[in-house]
Amino acid sequence: MLRYVLIAILACSLTGGAQIAPKQAAAEAGSTQATEAVYTFEAEAAANTYSGKAGPVPCDTCSGGAKVGNLYQGSAMQFNAVNVTEAGVYKLSLSYISGDPRSFMVSVNGGERERFSPPATKDWNTVGVFDFEVRLQAGDNTLSFDDDGGYAPDLDKISLTFVTSSEPGTDPGNGEDLELGAPLSTVKYGPIAVTRHAKGMSVTSGSLKLLYNTENGLSAYSWKNRGEEAKIQGAYSSIQLDQYLTSKDYAKHEFKLEEVERFHDRGGKGIKVTVNNRQEGLPTLKQIYYIYEQKDYLLTQVIAEQDTPLATNYIAPLIVDHRGGVDIGQYGDNRVLVAPFDNDAWSRYLSKTINTDLNNQNYESSELTAIFDNDSRRGFVVGSVSHDTWKTGIYWSGSNDRLNKLNVYGGFTSLASTHDSLPHAKVSGTTIVSPKVFVGFFTDYRDGLETYGQANAVEAPPLAFGPGVPQGVPVGWNSWGAVGSKLSYDQVIETSNFFKEKLQGESFNNEGQLYMNLDSYWDNMNDEQLGQLVDYIKANGQKAGIYYGPFVYWGDNLNQTVEGTDGKYTYGDIVLRDAQGNPLPKIDGAYAVDPTHPGTKQRIDYYMNRFKEHGFEYIKLDFLSHGALEGQHFNPQVFTGIQAYNEGMAYIVDALDGSMFISASIAPLFPSQYAHSRRISCDVDGSLGSTEYQLNNLTYGWWQNGTIYRYTDPDYMTLEKGGSLLGAQTRVNAAAISGTVFLNSDDVANQTAREYMEQLLVNPAVNAVAKKGLAFRPMEGNTGTAAADAYILKDGGGYYLAIFNFTNEPVERTISFERAAMDNKGKSGFRVTDLWTGEEWREKTELHVTLQGAESKLLQLVPVAGGGKK
Repeated sequence: MLRYVLIAILACSLTGGAQIAPKQAAAEAGSTQATEAVYTFEAEAAANTYSGKAGPVPCDTCSGGAKVGNLYQGSAMQFNAVNVTEAGVYKLSLSYISGDPRSFMVSVNGGERERFSPPATKDWNTVGVFDFEVRLQAGDNTLSFDDDGGYAPDLDKISLTFVTSSEPGTDPGNGEDLELGAPLSTVKYGPIAVTRHAKGMSVTSGSLKLLYNTENGLSAYSWKNRGEEAKIQGAYSSIQLDQYLTSKDYAKHEFKLEEVERFHDRGGKGIKVTVNNRQEGLPTLKQIYYIYEQKDYLLTQVIAEQDTPLATNYIAPLIVDHRGGVDIGQYGDNRVLVAPFDNDAWSRYLSKTINTDLNNQNYESSELTAIFDNDSRRGFVVGSVSHDTWKTGIYWSGSNDRLNKLNVYGGFTSLASTHDSLPHAKVSGTTIVSPKVFVGFFTDYRDGLETYGQANAVEAPPLAFGPGVPQGVPVGWNSWGAVGSKLSYDQVIETSNFFKEKLQGESFNNEGQLYMNLDSYWDNMNDEQLGQLVDYIKANGQKAGIYYGPFVYWGDNLNQTVEGTDGKYTYGDIVLRDAQGNPLPKIDGAYAVDPTHPGTKQRIDYYMNRFKEHGFEYIKLDFLSHGALEGQHFNPQVFTGIQAYNEGMAYIVDALDGSMFISASIAPLFPSQYAHSRRISCDVDGSLGSTEYQLNNLTYGWWQNGTIYRYTDPDYMTLEKGGSLLGAQTRVNAAAISGTVFLNSDDVANQTAREYMEQLLVNPAVNAVAKKGLAFRPMEGNTGTAAADAYILKDGGGYYLAIFNFTNEPVERTISFERAAMDNKGKSGFRVTDLWTGEEWREKTELHVTLQGAESKLLQLVPVAGGGKK
């Protein structure tokens, strides 16, 4: 039961940003020679500027005899007047010294910061060279290097070599033939038209058109909207068996118009179109397309079939691997979203520039991605909507504002992302089915991500509420941020009383409901005390919550008897092992246990029955990702980690039998149907930096709210650790706009905490926003690994805006109502209300606010007649 401190590791190798693409290459000693013109700038040059501890220091092995050192604990240096003659992409060769592995952040011309982690050099006297790419404007540029609050390498110089102008509209692609020839016959299925051509078939549904060339086995998707076209061309499928097979390499690609099928599911009406790829001696590959009426997306999957069993751990329904194969049709600020597998280890989402592969750099996202132009917001959304068997990976790279590689496949594992030390397990049978993949194009990628969430909810609806579980946002207290491992009986009593006396009657409740959740270390109390606590909490008009990690073992004694098994099983029996019988390496300090093992299930029954008998009505399930690891499972019908996870989570839901609100804490994003809420991020300690981290996960994960989960959980609000009253208020605002599970986590024995709670948890207008249970949308999606600083929620005819300052210095913020797509329905302005102060004023076309350090605003805007600013 013990909960260990997590190690802060960024999942998915989420390094990235707006203008820069890393090349994973470094060389010892000086820079290489090049035939092209090279611009070189010394770090210690007089034109450059420094902050914090950073500054020039002597260096015998460096060019010019000096370097910039002491980049640590909030220090930075900026190359000024970096003058180049031509705008475009440049290779930046950084000469640096780093005797141990260190990373740094780079910003070009004041744009978003991006993290790089070059290899360590031989020692602190040897200069290495690390290459990455930057996009520069003609004339002067600035390049800022900072340590991100940690420790960065020492900097010697930078050298820039021109690569390409990367002007849009110049990429010819690879010329793949997708001409289908003359149309032969057409059948209409409502608004969907299917046409057989001399060399293939086409399907048209609204703005969507699907083409398939049966001569070369290549397909294309296109969307036309407002005279502009977005397209995915030269697509095919693949599977890895004894040999690597692709659909395009088969001898025959068969489509029959009479085999088109109608269907009607929770997502609506549509048709199923199948292309059979056949060749003697090979399994049949069926490429299947599901096209809905009046939808801007389709679903696709590939199925391999033969009479004798197959086995694979890689199957890809959608691959594009040629220049310009994925083209948004807009070339402003093009991005690709990299999503983490779960929320462990303080993982962040990354909105990465599309131009990454001029130096052969590839990225990989888990389960989903968005490929979009942030300026126009037009873009694709691609991702898996089936999560019963596979972990889905999305491998990509691009240049010239287009993707050149896109591979959506089942079989994704990564130590950094999925935490797997083993490859994805093989799936076997005479029929193997890939993940079902969503492919859509939208005039606003944010609509697309919400539609993607809804499509997932069609396949696996979110968990319903049991008869005794209130359906509103949980409001209350969680013990972990307040007291951690020192949780005690007396503290819970004191906290319950404080909430009853000071907060519960002052709008900090939801329809009178308030939860008191005992997090990890509730076993500091004995069983009798737990029962007494539940009774006491209920007597105060509150609901009691509890914590459990069903798929982890925190101990080291594998001979220990498993609780609830009457001595039949030890932990050595139920820990997850590899094919050689070795326990999998610990993750977060805990062994993974096999969700399919009867000993694990008996342990689940033991604890769930114990919790139900005591009368707990809320449960926080933690470290669930351990249950999705690849390994050797007890159930012989379970091949993969995701299959095991589904079995284990379904067992928990059945054991609880609708008696509790289920909150998933550390957990994979998918499957999603086993919890009412999922924490959108990892632990949030209440500091300004952790609030920004949590909002990065909202910036690119808000769409989960109300689609795959009833609520998204922003983690607890630890107000006293916010650094100031404004910082604490910002923590409340971040929680209020995030979905939400609205739980405080302060130690009521702390006087400052009590004061903050009594000031910040009793604002009826703010609490009303939180209790809507709706996640705000980000205003912008070009933030790299950072959070957006403005969010919007449409509410009837009006709007809510949340605006943040993540620095400790005053800043000015301007919100354009046009950019925010705020409709005032023919009226000439908005009445703006500050929900914290009650102050009101009017604005016509934009909102301008000044934020103090760590301050944020939560505003309501309602259209009104009459113009101008009062």
